Order: sequence, then C-alpha cells, then structure tokens
Amino acid sequence: MAGFKEQMKNPMFPVKGGVGYGIDETLKVMDDGKGWVWLAAEMSPGGLAVDLFTSVPYGKRALLVAKRDNVDEMFAKVNWDVALGNIEKTFGGPLIKQR
Repeated sequence: MAGFKEQMKNPMFPVKGGVGYGIDETLKVMDDGKGWVWLAAEMSPGGLAVDLFTSVPYGKRALLVAKRDNVDEMFAKVNWDVALGNIEKTFGGPLIKQR
C-alpha cells in the first residue's frame, strides 16, 4: 500500500483526461493544475483497466480522488465500500458493461 500512496502523491505515468467525455484525445490534458489525483477504471478488451489521472477522468469510473499533497488523509478516511461501488458508475459518460 505504501507504493500506491507514493504513486498517488507523485504519479509516474498519469493518463490524459479533462475537458469532457468524447473529446478528441489531442484536446485532453495530462495535468489540469488543480492538484487532484484520481484513481479511475475503464473497460478494455481484457476487462477493467485502472489508471491514475491528474485531470478529471470524464467517461471513466472514478474510484478515488485526493488532493495530491494530502493523500495520506484520504487513505485514513476512505470508505472502501463507496470506492468499490463506484466501479458501477461512469463519471460524465455512458455506462459501458462487459458482456
């Protein structure tokens, strides 16, 4: 868990997000400058893929969000039942279910 916390504080390979759902990939940004870090999942051919975002993950399944400088507080207070429930909810886009 310590390695995951470090990645949340300083993501090594964040994924582009932001702007909105269905926007061209060239318009998305790596970091929106707001200081939040998101753990989000999306459907892939092999099942759910999980990534870290430093911009809003529209169209993804946002599991956790924390201020990058306050990740430890988020882990101290997180309700894991709510986080796992978010797997069923798409943030700002259509829900895509695997068959």
